[in-house]
Amino acid sequence: MAAPETLAPGTPASQTPPVRPDARRLPLIALDRCEVDGESIRSTKTVRADDPYLAGHFPALTVYPGVFLLEGVQQTLETALDGVLGGVELVEVRSIRISRPAFAGQTVDFDTAVTHDGDLVRTRTSCTVEGRRTASIKASWRRR
Repeated sequence: MAAPETLAPGTPASQTPPVRPDARRLPLIALDRCEVDGESIRSTKTVRADDPYLAGHFPALTVYPGVFLLEGVQQTLETALDGVLGGVELVEVRSIRISRPAFAGQTVDFDTAVTHDGDLVRTRTSCTVEGRRTASIKASWRRR
């Protein structure tokens, strides 16, 4: 995997990796930073109450939706593989366990191990907030 440019926290959407023209439309940017070290990837996402996709989830206490963690894994993999969002599609979620919420102001750390199995890319991701496990996700992906 080639190391893509690192995204600084709070990077405006205009400075995020490009999106493939044939990719799904992205309603959110699910990572702020992505660093590659061999077959391991570390990325982060700071939950912000003013992000437009979190409006109303929940108004008095912003909680990062669990499905956005899966989107974070996908965008992490896409950024690490070729620096372009939209380059992989989800084939299978082998398991996902969400053990605690992430709230506005907290940073979710994604630690992802990648293996290749034929035309599939398999990921095993541990999501943590302040060193405490928030979720674990095992999934399979296919490059577009």
